[in-house]
Amino acid sequence: MTGKNLQQFCTELGADEGASAELAVDLKLAAGTEAVRMGVAAREIGTLEIIMIGLAGVIGAGIFVASGIPVRIAGPAAVLSYLAGALVVIPVMLYLAEMEAAWPSTGAFSDYANRYLGPLMGFVTGWMYWSSGVLGMATEVTASALLMHWWLPGWPLWLFSLFFSLLITGINLLDIRGFTRIEGLFSGIKIMALFLFILVGLTVLSGLWPGLAPVGTVNYFAYGGFFPQGVKGVFASLLLVIFAYSGIQVVCMTAAQATNPRHTIPRAVIGTGLTVTFLYTGAIFVLVGLLPWFTVPVASSPFVTVLERLRIPFGSHLLNAIIITAVLSSMNTTMFGVTRMLKSLAERHEAPRFLLKTDRRGIPTRALAASSIFLSIAVILAYLLPQKVFLYVASATGFISLFNWAVITITYIRFRQKLPRFKAPFTVPGYPYLPYTSLLLLLVVVASVPLARGQIPGMVSGLLLAIAYAMVFFLFVRRRYKATA
Repeated sequence: MTGKNLQQFCTELGADEGASAELAVDLKLAAGTEAVRMGVAAREIGTLEIIMIGLAGVIGAGIFVASGIPVRIAGPAAVLSYLAGALVVIPVMLYLAEMEAAWPSTGAFSDYANRYLGPLMGFVTGWMYWSSGVLGMATEVTASALLMHWWLPGWPLWLFSLFFSLLITGINLLDIRGFTRIEGLFSGIKIMALFLFILVGLTVLSGLWPGLAPVGTVNYFAYGGFFPQGVKGVFASLLLVIFAYSGIQVVCMTAAQATNPRHTIPRAVIGTGLTVTFLYTGAIFVLVGLLPWFTVPVASSPFVTVLERLRIPFGSHLLNAIIITAVLSSMNTTMFGVTRMLKSLAERHEAPRFLLKTDRRGIPTRALAASSIFLSIAVILAYLLPQKVFLYVASATGFISLFNWAVITITYIRFRQKLPRFKAPFTVPGYPYLPYTSLLLLLVVVASVPLARGQIPGMVSGLLLAIAYAMVFFLFVRRRYKATA
């Protein structure tokens, strides 16, 4: 289809003359750049498979390992914290899904920020996402090694870390069908584990578990009430709750491999968001009902503690295996996202051009190799840093997610302003009030960070990282845009 025909097609869809010209460019980029670069055959995963990839990216250490920290900060009201986290993140992902429906892209929000907010924001958000992904994977592979060490204490931790790093790299070398099959299996295990935990917990709370007296609602209200730390505790816990949701944007980074992304991506975002919200809030509701909030461990998995209290045979071993699977699955999906982001940056001349290399199946092998090398360096640093590194990295990752989500929201506002009357296949309701409300909620989360000790260093680190990338852009990258202007 020629550019003239594209513009006429857009006008027929309902866009005005200026908007149709703008959209015609987007459609050419979507239909040309992505289809040619990735290959039509690469578009072979559907809505359910994308949902499973999204769940694999979200459900990991943030809920299985780190959920004890928000509970200790907010008490039983942590249930509301996780519900609030969903109310923050789901609308933002819907904004991204609408832009993906108009312009599928492997670089997702970084590409859109580059187009609608300028090269600086595209550069910073892309590299921030890549950096937070690598740091997050380092903590996850370290956590996996420590969990394996519980079974095999005589084996060195570095050996487990090396094995898991190579395993994740190997899985990401599979074609998209093989990758989705493995992630579908991992996601199924995690979903079933959380669902069974909720089911068992409700059985115990109601007094139907054999050999145990009913727990009832005593732990929700007996120790300082539902808000033992006040409403302030809910706000103080939000940043770490955001960390638990931080992998959800990988859903929109599958657009280049999705069948009919204009329809599959929005459906996948909604499906992933609702499933995660149910599993997270349900699991935390059961957790704070079974354990007094001030006894929930922060240095180990609270889910393991619950199973130990219930004396389920081999329960701790089974859950240890499930947590390892969950953490590796999240790490695997993160690697999928960061390699494609790195390749997208290289396409815009914002990363070394040699990272553009893909194999015949469209897998960015050099971007994968580079990410794996930096993962190894980050793992070494994780062993050298203090034990509080997990809290620092989780806080930094949460802040970076907030930063990127704010950029997505602002980008979406600009997107809608440029194409005000375009009848897209998917449109988020409530514009312009909903995106501005999202920005307000994101600011509230940032403002609440100082309410909890230990979160400020992570937030400051994330802010300094953004400033550092902005300086790199002005010193080395901006001249390339000036030369091509």
